[in-house]
Amino acid sequence: MMHHGRKILEAVRLGPGRLPLAQDFPYRSWSRCVEEYGLEPGRCGPIPLVSHREINTAREALEDKLVFAYEEVDFLYSVVGKIGYCVTLTNADGLTLAERADRSSRFYSDTERPGSVWTERFAGTNGVGTCLRDGAVTSVYQDEHFFEDFIEMSCAAVPLFAPDASLWAALNVTVRNPSLQRETHAIALEVVRKSAERLSEAIFRRSHGERTILKLWKPDGEPCLLAVDADHAVVGADVAARAFLKLPRTDFSPFSLWRLFARDPAAIRNDPGPSLPMHLTRLDGTELRGYVYGPSAPNAAPRARPAPARAPAGAAEAGGVTLDQWAGAEPRMTRSVDILRRLSRTGLPILLLGETGVGKDTLARAYHAESPRAAQPFVALNCAAMPETLIESELFGYAGGAFTGARKEGSAGRFVQAHGGTLFLDEIGDMPPHLQTRLLRVLESGEVAPLGSGKIRKVDVQVIAATNHRLEQRIADGAFRADLYYRLAGVIIHVPTLRERADKEAVIDACIARTAGRLGVRVAPAARRILLQHSWPGNLRELYLVVSRAVSLAEGKLIEPHDLLLAVPAMPPDPLHAPPEARTPAGPAADVRARLDEAERAAILDNINACRGDVAAAAHNLGMSRATLYRRLKAHGITRRG
Repeated sequence: MMHHGRKILEAVRLGPGRLPLAQDFPYRSWSRCVEEYGLEPGRCGPIPLVSHREINTAREALEDKLVFAYEEVDFLYSVVGKIGYCVTLTNADGLTLAERADRSSRFYSDTERPGSVWTERFAGTNGVGTCLRDGAVTSVYQDEHFFEDFIEMSCAAVPLFAPDASLWAALNVTVRNPSLQRETHAIALEVVRKSAERLSEAIFRRSHGERTILKLWKPDGEPCLLAVDADHAVVGADVAARAFLKLPRTDFSPFSLWRLFARDPAAIRNDPGPSLPMHLTRLDGTELRGYVYGPSAPNAAPRARPAPARAPAGAAEAGGVTLDQWAGAEPRMTRSVDILRRLSRTGLPILLLGETGVGKDTLARAYHAESPRAAQPFVALNCAAMPETLIESELFGYAGGAFTGARKEGSAGRFVQAHGGTLFLDEIGDMPPHLQTRLLRVLESGEVAPLGSGKIRKVDVQVIAATNHRLEQRIADGAFRADLYYRLAGVIIHVPTLRERADKEAVIDACIARTAGRLGVRVAPAARRILLQHSWPGNLRELYLVVSRAVSLAEGKLIEPHDLLLAVPAMPPDPLHAPPEARTPAGPAADVRARLDEAERAAILDNINACRGDVAAAAHNLGMSRATLYRRLKAHGITRRG
């Protein structure tokens, strides 16, 4: 056999098709490695490894998607892990965010761990890097890798595209097994492809929760997704649909579904319910079969499992919960639920106040589900997430041709869509002042006039508004109308933070049971103590993200403190183990200094132990540089061992 490096260089020199294994793939990638990156097949440098802080920053940027992705990574590993593969998820920059693997396996490659960066520029031709560079499903089998160091490895990666068709991640499986059969690897690739389809569909349906979803099967068997509003306008399309139906990849604008298909309004449902088989006929006569999914509650996770009957609030963060489940055992929340139930038939507007992540949107959905309006639509608008120029047309609707870019058939608007049901106005404190005036008029009159139309429509809507702002201060600053505040505040519900809740421990244990327990993963006592002592500035949303990622990072079936990637709180010093000088006070000032030294020493020891001697990780948890930590170790007489 020709030497690996010489074979690649010869293939690049001669061009595609001139040597075995040098067809279009992997020739294109090999050529980039040589000509664009200046790599040499026999000289592989170290794979870059970023800090814990950088990993956390990258994860936080994708928080809304990782809630779904971690579950799919676990499922995929449960299938391919049995034959030696590890599973990784990277962001669009090739940074590994999550890994599931048996690190004791002889097939494991330790270069795949979280924080490693697998771009072509550093790692040559490889599953993740080449997949991200080409934006395409990629299989790299053994000596198709560019670097000789990797020719015992085989990897298969599938790109993940967001609902707006932007590339956000790659899902990858890797095994270091020189005896692996190519046929086996081809099967593994198909399993990854199906996992990626499920994950992308879950995220797409979450993004378009209030819309009807059409899942159509292309002639090649690949599904594609469209999101359609109540007026049969296509308001979203996944990357497969955009390619198949020749829609713009970027600058997507809503358009009528009947520009693509023969008109058949009866095939499209606008009411919630189970999926139903359907077929649509393209204008060229081609018939496409698929399924239609009616609108679901906004932000509901399609694959979430139901919560236990009396789970504390947040136990079913991703799925539908009852009011009792939302309240848990927190007395203030139980009292709030009692008030809401007694007033549910009055139609009074409700104002929810509380920090980000406490579950205000979950409460709004639970209240609607138990209200007399439960059979009618639940419609939501996030006033902070939408550009100011679009809020007015989204909320009140517009007539056809009312402004540049408006759909010919116009749009009903959220008030009309919610007629008979509930309208949830999230982050109301961020609504622009000039729109507050118009909202107030609608709330007082119950009449909506779409932009560009003199036609007035009466609406009957239960309004629930929510904000994390102190509205009294916003009113004092002139940023929020006092009369609008009093119009919205028919019932004011204050939602406590996680750190304030009397049932905080039960909430955390329920989260562990739901997120880790169902996968057979346990939490070490030291890790549980950290969860109980953490301040949770992100509340329930942060809790679920932390536990979900810890499940992915845990070795085996046990979550240790370092898997949480949280700062370890300083524990009260143990006088029996404090340095002798710290136990002998020499006046008030010396006593205070001694206690501070005790606390610092205890915190350092706890962190070093929790991180298993990893000084870099301990320094990160303590918020100091490694050099500073080494100086403090020396000052406290702490000697590192091992």
